[in-house]
This record gives sequence, structure tokens and C-alpha cells, in this order.
Amino acid sequence: MKKYTFCIMAVIFFTLPLISQEKDEDDDNSSRSYSYWDRSKVGGAGGVTPIVGMFDNKEMDKMLTSSGLPTLGADPIYLIGGEGYGYIMFLKNVRMGGFGASGSKSVVKIETIPGGELRKEVEYGISYGGFLVDYVQPIAYRLDIAFGASIGGGEIELTMRRDDGKFKEWNTLWNDFGTVSSQATSYTRKLNGTFVVFNPHVNIEYTLITWLQLRIGAGYPIMISPEWTLDEKYDINNVPSKIRASGYTINAGIMFGFFGW
Repeated sequence: MKKYTFCIMAVIFFTLPLISQEKDEDDDNSSRSYSYWDRSKVGGAGGVTPIVGMFDNKEMDKMLTSSGLPTLGADPIYLIGGEGYGYIMFLKNVRMGGFGASGSKSVVKIETIPGGELRKEVEYGISYGGFLVDYVQPIAYRLDIAFGASIGGGEIELTMRRDDGKFKEWNTLWNDFGTVSSQATSYTRKLNGTFVVFNPHVNIEYTLITWLQLRIGAGYPIMISPEWTLDEKYDINNVPSKIRASGYTINAGIMFGFFGW
């Protein structure tokens, strides 16, 4: 069902510019001498888009609690994004380009053990991006609203670290590695989940000058078809389906380029 929903959303998204163009051609412009709604966008830009991700971490929090660590809770995850695009000439006010974002958050617990302290940490990282298409509608002088989405790939990386705080010696590390029965208190493991990501979004954009633009917007990344590996090599089975970036995002940004009419 999720794959069918994804396909339907993608079809609607890619046909929206065509529908909007037909509407523009059919509008009766004779009744108004001037309107920003009829302007055609040209140019291109690139810039930085910081993102606040409000994701559902309930399933991940169950794993952290069972391991004796604090939870991620409802606190946001902060991501740094980048975007570049250019308007195409054969579809009015449609632009294409690329987008990417990544960020992480860590939880830590320090436990007292015989002879010292044991530090346990899990770093929860999210990244996604891909091909970008937007339809941009001018609504006032220098003010636009953009509807669109990006489609591509994404990753969740879970880095599990445990360390006893003791001095590390070369020979001891190799002895622990070579001993089957060794119970090492210090190690690092990485769990990687890769996904197909569809990210619909809407942005409000204001052009300060011809080469500088500010924006604010929201999105909702959808992650499907996960594949999980341990240390980027060994497959992991029976991963809960809700271990993914599910939720909405809020973004702001500053874009540099040429913003013509």
C-alpha cells in the first residue's frame, strides 16, 4: 500500500506544473491590466537551507530504553541542507535542481563500573536528498510561493559506542580482537539503513535584491524500502519498520543567484 501511495503522489506532483500551465493559458487576462500571478520566472540559484526535523522517535526510544540510555524524545533534530536549481524554459515557472540535507543527535549515559566508569553513547544521524522539481507562483512584488518535491535516497546511521575510559594499548586491543571469549567493554558499531525518499514541500520566498533571496517553508520526508546493514557490510534482519525519519520539517534559507521576472 505504501508503494502505491508513493506512486500516486509522484504522478500528482509531476503533472501539477502541466495543469498549472494550462490554467495560465486559459485565463482571461483582458479583465485586468496587470497581475503578478501572470509573471514568468527565469534564472537560477543555490544556497544553504537549515532544517528543523520533528520526527517520530517512539520506536527508536524503545531500543534506547532497553539499553539503559536516555531517549531522543520529542526534541527536534537539526539538519544543514543545500540546494541548487534553475528554471526551465519549456514549462512556465518550473525549476529543477538538486537538494540534500544531513544532521544528527546523540544520547549519552555514564555508568559506574568496578575500576572506573563506562560511557555508553548512541548517535542518531539522518541524511536525505535527490532530484528537485518546483512549480513557483508569483503572488506579489518580489514574493513567491513554491510547491514541489525532491525524490532520491536517504540514510539513517546509528553509531553505538561503549568505552571504559581506560588507556588503550596496541597489544591489548589485538589480544581482545583475537580472543573469542573476550568481553570487550570498549567498541563501536554502525547500523546503516538506506531508503528511497520522497519529500513534498512548500516554500514562501522573498527576493531582497536581484541576486539574494530569503525563504521559509515546510516539508514531509517519506522513507520507504529500507535496507539495513551492520558496519556497511553485513545484512540486518527484523529491523522495526518504524525506525525511519517519519515526521515534518521546517526550513529557512538564504539563496544566491539570479532572480528575474
